[in-house]
Amino acid sequence: GADPRFGRNLCALPPWAENYLFDITERPIPSKETALFWHIPKSGGTTAKRLYECLGQTLANRLGADPRFGHHKDKEVVTFKPYSSAPGLTYINVDTTTREGIIRAAKLGLVASKKADMIFTSDVQFAAEHLFDAEHKGRIFALFRNPVDRIVSKFYYLQTATWERTYRPEWEGMDIIEWTTNHNLDENFLVKKLMGKQLQETVDLTDLVIAKEIVRRRFIVGLMNDMDESIRRFNIVLGLDYANVRGQQCREEYFGSKDHRRLQDDAAGSAVNSNPHPKVLEGTPEYNLIAERNALDMILYNYIVLLYDEQRELINSYDR
Repeated sequence: GADPRFGRNLCALPPWAENYLFDITERPIPSKETALFWHIPKSGGTTAKRLYECLGQTLANRLGADPRFGHHKDKEVVTFKPYSSAPGLTYINVDTTTREGIIRAAKLGLVASKKADMIFTSDVQFAAEHLFDAEHKGRIFALFRNPVDRIVSKFYYLQTATWERTYRPEWEGMDIIEWTTNHNLDENFLVKKLMGKQLQETVDLTDLVIAKEIVRRRFIVGLMNDMDESIRRFNIVLGLDYANVRGQQCREEYFGSKDHRRLQDDAAGSAVNSNPHPKVLEGTPEYNLIAERNALDMILYNYIVLLYDEQRELINSYDR
């Protein structure tokens, strides 16, 4: 039944969240669970991914189906080490970042194969719906960031990120108010993705209520501005030892003093994905405009900050 501390259920969840994902109050059995990490752009997900590579987790993401490794046409799920220079890095031969790739991974029986420790995707509803089922449930995680900061970071990042599929050189030098008003198609991203909607579709308060319930009842939530503690919690649920030698080395590498400060300043991760840029401060017209145009995501984010506080005790109880 429902855990009284987490209130009563306000509304029905969509079937994928109801049936294919573990409730946060179900005690984790890491050996029997596959982790689904919702990678929200510019919210610390790349850093988390690199940390878990470092910790030796087998990942399904975009890399495994890259044609240069020769596994993109395999008819079964295989794990392989893409780089001889990084013998600890193990990937699965799928791409879980595109719908086509998710459908291929589903056909190959990715989750049932038990070969993936963690699946990373930005298309959360589509991935959960196609990759998992009632017999093979997922344990879902995400790092969240203030939506205004996330959008501002994306605006500056995509002006320079030649390696991204979504590189936008034409944004360079553009005024952020002009961009927000006329060029940013990424509004209320969190609510839209949770509801399985396209970015050009609209969302309303009903969608927000359901999105809040999905996160409250299913997500192990982390905050990008409290990365160390977020990862500590994720690791309890994943059954990973962070205190051993390897764990400490990985932690130092990704959250060491210099990098850690930079990470707190921006969404970063490694130098490649880190992008120092002007801040848009709360209370300025720019901040208010972006917040207003992403009002549902702002409400959801502020709610997630409360959930994050609430989940500490529950997750600590799983460590005993």
